[in-house]
Amino acid sequence: MMKKTLTFIFYIVMALGITGCETNKNEFDIGEKSNIEIIESEVSFFVEEETLTNAGGTFILKNNSDKTFEYGNPYEMEIKEGNEWHKINVELNFTLPSFQLDTGESKEIEINWENGYGKLSPGEYRIIKDINFEKEDGAYETFLVAAEFTIK
Repeated sequence: MMKKTLTFIFYIVMALGITGCETNKNEFDIGEKSNIEIIESEVSFFVEEETLTNAGGTFILKNNSDKTFEYGNPYEMEIKEGNEWHKINVELNFTLPSFQLDTGESKEIEINWENGYGKLSPGEYRIIKDINFEKEDGAYETFLVAAEFTIK
C-alpha cells in the first residue's frame, strides 16, 4: 500500500513539474530598445487588415521601383512600448529560399507567428524583413522594410 501511495505521489509531482515548466508564449522576453530605423524605400510592406489575427496575417510586399529585389522567409518582430520599439527575444528557424520581386510586382506573404511568438496580446507590433538588390557592380545591398499593425 505504501509503495502504491508513493508511486502515485511521484506521478502527481512529475505531472505538476512538467506543467510548471511550460512557458506561456504570450509572455515575451522583451529585449533592448530597437536600433532599426526604417526609411521610406522603393518597396512597401503592409498588412491586409482583414486577414490579421493574434496568430498571423497576410502581408503585402510591393515593388514601387524599376529595380528587381530579392527577399526570403526570415523576419523579426518588435513590440512598441511607450514610443519606442523593442526587440522580442525568440529563436526562430526559417527555410532559406530566395524570392524575386520584379518591377511593379506585389507579393502576398502569409505569416503565422504563433509557433515562434505565440498568440499576440493586444498591442502595437511590427514585422521587419530584409530586402536585397544587386547593384551594377555585382555587389548586393540590403535594406529593411517594416509592416506595423495593432492587435486589439
